[in-house]
Amino acid sequence: MNKTFVSVLGAGALLLAGCGSDGKVEVAASTTTSAAATTTTKVLTKNEKFAVQLEVYGIYPTADQVALLIPAANGNCDALVSMTVPDDQKFDEMTELSMQLAKMQGKTWLQERAAAEAFLRASVEAYCPENLALLPTS
Repeated sequence: MNKTFVSVLGAGALLLAGCGSDGKVEVAASTTTSAAATTTTKVLTKNEKFAVQLEVYGIYPTADQVALLIPAANGNCDALVSMTVPDDQKFDEMTELSMQLAKMQGKTWLQERAAAEAFLRASVEAYCPENLALLPTS
């Protein structure tokens, strides 16, 4: 999200005494200037967002490990939408499938339900946010 910080610089009004004997006081024009300083936020790539989301959910892979997880994360998006079960069951079914595949492949960390759910959520949030409605809200 871009944030704009505005800094306002003001100059006070000066009262100048008029010359001569008429006793009038002249007021100089009051000037206020404002300068807007903007900061920019880097837009993350999908792969960077995936790595960040994994950490949000408590999974801390190294950069090398993230690269190995990316194909599976992309595959999660394809599999999630193509499943032939009702939408409200897709997340649970994919979680179970992920846990079973992890067990077969010897990936012990993904055999835990919480880790499998986190991995699936991070996958959808990074690579197919148009399918966020398929994720449970709690």
